Order: sequence, then structure tokens, then C-alpha cells
Amino acid sequence: MDALFNAFLAIALLVVIVLISYLLDRINSLERETRRVSESVGHSAATASQAPFGGLLGKKLWDALSGKAPSVTDEQTLQDWRESYEQVLHMHIQSLFEEGRKDAALGIAAEPKNSRTIRTATATVDAWMPAAQANTIYKCGMDSVEQPPETWDALRASLDEAGQLLFGRVQIPLKEPLSLGLLPPAPGQGDLSVTAAGSLPADSTAPENEIR
Repeated sequence: MDALFNAFLAIALLVVIVLISYLLDRINSLERETRRVSESVGHSAATASQAPFGGLLGKKLWDALSGKAPSVTDEQTLQDWRESYEQVLHMHIQSLFEEGRKDAALGIAAEPKNSRTIRTATATVDAWMPAAQANTIYKCGMDSVEQPPETWDALRASLDEAGQLLFGRVQIPLKEPLSLGLLPPAPGQGDLSVTAAGSLPADSTAPENEIR
């Protein structure tokens, strides 16, 4: 009887030892998984915070800058983003205008995309703007090739209106009309000294239609 009891006791102890070993292994596995997930989340958060504009892209970024998504971040951060986005928006406008000019020179017309990847000196941004203004800017680029400079007054008005709407939407001050850089006055019609790239000498010999 003692031998049978001892045998059962030994088996019970073995089962307990195996169970404890299994539980310890599971606990260690859970700790490792928790640590891995925590590190992954922390890395993702750090990456998002380091990305330009908090990692927002395209229309989501536009809506945040326009004040349509107030819960995205605080107002001071939005103001900082707007200061950085000013260059992106100018480059987006410039690229649409140049695309229109190139297509006109080739004798083709296309539907311009209002989403575009813009590369600045410090970041790559997926930019977006409303289709109506994108079409206007593209068409102004085309018309600047197809129409003589002395008839550009209507183009300038359309281009400047589009610029005011775009910059107003994202609450960024427009420092000068877009037409000053993209559709400068022909010689004898006005001052050529102000362009998108900065100041030029009054006797500059740059071509009238050159994009700066």
C-alpha cells in the first residue's frame, strides 16, 4: 500500500512540476510579446511625430490646415505646419502651371490631378488641393503659351483668384499675387522686378514666359 501511495505521490509531484514549468514558460512568453508590442507602438509613435505634418497626407493634411479636423492637433502645431506648408503649396501651384505650359507646347490637354508629391529640401509631402483651383491653375499655364502676353490680364485675374482661395482655405497669408511670379508683365507693361524666386534686375533679359 505504501508503495502505491508513494507512486501516486511521485506522479502528482511530477504533474505539478510540469504544470509550473509550463506556466512559467507562458508567463515569460507573454512578457516578451508585451515588450515587443510596446516597443513597436513606441517606434511607430516616434516615427509619426518625426514625419512632416505629423504623418498626415493629402486631403487629410489639407483638412487639418483648413481647420476642418480640429481634433488632429493643437492650434500652435497647426500654425507651425502652415508656415512649413507655404512652400509646399507654392511648389504645388508652380508644378500645375508648368504642366499646363508643357502640355500646351505639345498641343495636348489633360485633366490635371489635384494630388501631387512635392519634394522640398527637407521633406517629401503628398499634397492636395481642390480640383476647381487645380484646373484653373493648369488652364492658366496652357493659356499663357497659347495667348500673347499683352492679353494676359484675364489670366492674371483668374490665377490670382485661385491663389487667394487656396491660401485662404489653409489660413496661410499670401504675400504677393501668384501672377507676379507666374505671369509677369511684358516689357513696358509693368515692373518685372518681383518674381516667385525673388528680385530680378529691372533690365533682366529673361524670356517673358519663363517660369521661375
